Amino acid sequence: MMAVPGRLAILLLAAAIALPAALPDGAAAEDGLARCRDEAARGLTAACQHALLDRPRDPELHALLGQAYFAGGFYGEGLQSLRRAIAVAGGAAEYRYRFAGYAALINEYAQAAAELEQVVGMQPDHVQAWSLLADCYRYLRDHPRALHATRRAAELGNAAEAYALATRYGSGDGVARDSRLERQWLEQAARLGYVAAMQDLAALYAAGRADLPPNPARQRYWENAARQAAN
Repeated sequence: MMAVPGRLAILLLAAAIALPAALPDGAAAEDGLARCRDEAARGLTAACQHALLDRPRDPELHALLGQAYFAGGFYGEGLQSLRRAIAVAGGAAEYRYRFAGYAALINEYAQAAAELEQVVGMQPDHVQAWSLLADCYRYLRDHPRALHATRRAAELGNAAEAYALATRYGSGDGVARDSRLERQWLEQAARLGYVAAMQDLAALYAAGRADLPPNPARQRYWENAARQAAN
């Protein structure tokens, strides 16, 4: 499975921390949220469940409870809590995106893609959602939709998706081979700091092609750029 920037590592279950008994209402709510967040990262659910007794309509608490379940390895319960976060947030894009990230983490690509389609419908420039959606459709082997999402993420400035689009045009994977577009997307990915694109451009300018004579100056430029970016 391709990596999606921002996915949380699954951590080992640790010992629970008790909540303090008496704080002013506002301070208690903030303290409950802070403890929920802290324990969720360690796979502990008690603090989030306790906070939800007082604030059952708080989507962040439901989302953190979902995170806690995932960190503890309880994926079904985690997705249920994340679904609840979406519901109490009125379908907000933020929580749909978070659900999708966790669903993709356990290879539930169809569920993730369904939520991501909602996200990009609400926020057409959400580059991370387009990139994750491209990943999901690649794994689902939905090539037309994967290409569309890849192109959109590349247009919005995602370097990895720009490189993926370049390789498609270079190989003819799902598109007509086009060396001009291959080079265009390689250049974009390279300008965004993608080292593999810099290396490919250096090789391209070293060997040349029928439509592009060798260019030692450009070769050296991208070789140097790749070395600097890798360090």
